[in-house]
Amino acid sequence: MQILTLCAALAIAVLAMMMAPQGAIADPGKPTALDMLFERKHLGNVDAGQQLVYRFQRSVSKPDALGQPFSDDVKVLIKKIATDGTREVDVRVFTGERARDPQVIDGLTGNPILVVFLDRAVASYMAVAGGKIPYLKDRFRSALRDRATLEPVKVKLGDKTVDGTRVSIQPYAGDPSASRMMGYENSRFSIVLSEAVPGQFIELSAVYENSKAEAPRFEERLAMIGAEIVK
Repeated sequence: MQILTLCAALAIAVLAMMMAPQGAIADPGKPTALDMLFERKHLGNVDAGQQLVYRFQRSVSKPDALGQPFSDDVKVLIKKIATDGTREVDVRVFTGERARDPQVIDGLTGNPILVVFLDRAVASYMAVAGGKIPYLKDRFRSALRDRATLEPVKVKLGDKTVDGTRVSIQPYAGDPSASRMMGYENSRFSIVLSEAVPGQFIELSAVYENSKAEAPRFEERLAMIGAEIVK
């Protein structure tokens, strides 16, 4: 799926989340997961000509069942900044035979690395658990809206340490259709971000675990080069 299509789909998804009935009333003094992921201007601290590089790593327990592990890069280059502060961005996902067509997207304030991660997370889940993309995306959205957990973390950026937040969800745990998800319903997804880091996103990870010990397990992570989570 092309990045431009992803951006349009994500815009619709965000609108749907904002209009949907809310669960527990949030503390107005604290940002929610939706605020941090979809409302912040993530690219506001990235200058024209600056490139963000994210290292993608896929690890698998059984390559014969899930395919070979691999590492590659996703690059987000800020081409120029408009007078209204929006960015024109060049996005390049993977290299060589795995490379998608480069995409230039105008008018962005949010970091498109989030779109890349969300799209792959749902597609990878469907590949092992089954189901239909619209349903899986809806469950993912509702989990971010109503069931996300937020915890503070420390992030090392160069020679300084800054504050960050980890957003975590298990969107399919307890799902009415969990019995048909081939044992992967407890898969976990997390996103670490900090306003002090260029582009704000530091690590986006998905852990696809199975309730059966002998079943294959795999992880996919996007980690920003130049920033490190302090464990």
